[in-house]
Amino acid sequence: MTLAQLINVAALVLACAIAFWRGREPERLGISIVAIGFVLTPIVERRESWLQPQFGILTVDVVILAAFIIMAFRYDRYWTICVAAFQAIAVLTHFAFLVRPLALYRAYYFANFAFGFLILGAIVGGVLIERGAPYRRRRPSSLGPPSVP
Repeated sequence: MTLAQLINVAALVLACAIAFWRGREPERLGISIVAIGFVLTPIVERRESWLQPQFGILTVDVVILAAFIIMAFRYDRYWTICVAAFQAIAVLTHFAFLVRPLALYRAYYFANFAFGFLILGAIVGGVLIERGAPYRRRRPSSLGPPSVP
C-alpha cells in the first residue's frame, strides 16, 4: 500500500467515525455511500495498466454520483450539493482521461484522490454544521413546497 492510499484509508476511517458518532441520517448515509465506493473500487479496477480506461471505476463513480444527486434533492443539507458537485467533477475526469489518456494520466490519478478528500471534508463539515443547528424545519419527503402548520 502506498503512502497516499494509507492517508486515504485513515481519512475515510476518521470521517466514518465522526459521521457515525455525531452525524444524523443524511451524514451517515453519505459516508456509507463513500465507504461502499471505497471498497468496490479496488474490486473493479483494471490492474494490468492504469493507462487503460477504468470503466469499472467509472461505473462505481456514476452510481455514487446518482446517489448523491438523489440525496441533494431529498435532504435539506448544503453539503449534499457540494458532495454531488465534487463527485460530478470526479466523473468528468474519467471522460477527460478517455479523450487523452497519456496526457492526462497524472491529473486523472491525483484528481481522484483530491476529490475524494473534498468529499470527505464536505461530509465532516456537514456533521459539524448540522450539530450546530439543533432544530431546523424539514422538507416533507415529496419534492413540493413545505406545508404550513
